[in-house]
Amino acid sequence: MKEFFQQIDEAIKQKQDTVLVTVIESSGSTPRSAGARMLVGKSGRIAGTIGGGAVEFRGEKIAKEVLKHHLSRAEKFVLAPNDIVDLGMICGGNVALFFQYLAWQDTSVQEICEEIINHFQHNQQCWLLTELNAEGANGFGLYSLETGLIGNVPIELKEAQFLPRLTQVNIDGHIYSIEPLLQTGKVFVFGGGHVAQALVPVLKTLDFYCVVLDDRADFLTETVFPDADQRKVIDLNNIEASIGITEADYAVVMTRGHQFDFLLAKQLLETSAHYIGVMGSKQKIATQIKKLKECGFSMTDIKRINMPIGLKIKAETPAELAISVAGELVKKRATSR
Repeated sequence: MKEFFQQIDEAIKQKQDTVLVTVIESSGSTPRSAGARMLVGKSGRIAGTIGGGAVEFRGEKIAKEVLKHHLSRAEKFVLAPNDIVDLGMICGGNVALFFQYLAWQDTSVQEICEEIINHFQHNQQCWLLTELNAEGANGFGLYSLETGLIGNVPIELKEAQFLPRLTQVNIDGHIYSIEPLLQTGKVFVFGGGHVAQALVPVLKTLDFYCVVLDDRADFLTETVFPDADQRKVIDLNNIEASIGITEADYAVVMTRGHQFDFLLAKQLLETSAHYIGVMGSKQKIATQIKKLKECGFSMTDIKRINMPIGLKIKAETPAELAISVAGELVKKRATSR
């Protein structure tokens, strides 16, 4: 998501208009759900996807029309045979797209983009506000606890509910989309070894905020983890002295030794972490469970830990394990929305 607004910001600097195409409604068997986006410039698609195929092809053409006429607009497609607006697809279902015209000369668009990029850098939630039923010069804005309400949207939107999912609100007959832009939970990766080095770049492409932790400074350099949002040297025996883990956060344990993994598992069970995963073999996991029971943890407690970590895809190499773990985190994130 951050990429979109970096691209818009770059287009503004190049004095180029863009169109942000968003799926605002979908039903049935459609390629992408509400919230999917692509960014289009005068030369075509710049970033993102709304599902590919005929919908995306037609969406790109409409976006170029929006660029030509400088007017935002909404379009609905029926993905069913023999319909007047059918696109020749057989998947079935309906999809509604909104084409948000973004003029490079509009100072509010630049302000919104800069604030969104800043919020991503600091892992602070913000909500994009788009007026959906106004063609042409529609409302476009942003809300966060840090900025308040900015953009050309009514002050009444301050009273709306800002939830961790896409919602809509009606203000005097005007329909506004309210969309959270960040997944604010952090992924704490304990251990800076080969699997962690393969995992973090994958997680970053999936919009996870990654914090890598180890007690060895040599493993926490920008060269080793260029994609990490944060790198911290900590005492693995006392993690609460360095970090706070909330109910929105993920903990991924893949240290250099069984004892460190056990010490971390024990500490993490005392937190409200949304997800805890520990890497290891069947024998190692059996040992971990036995030791945790001896420390007074019940099986209900211990089952909070995903052991072995990752989806069961017979992963062996660091790269394969990274895909396995990333897949499990995506699944956990999706089921909790």
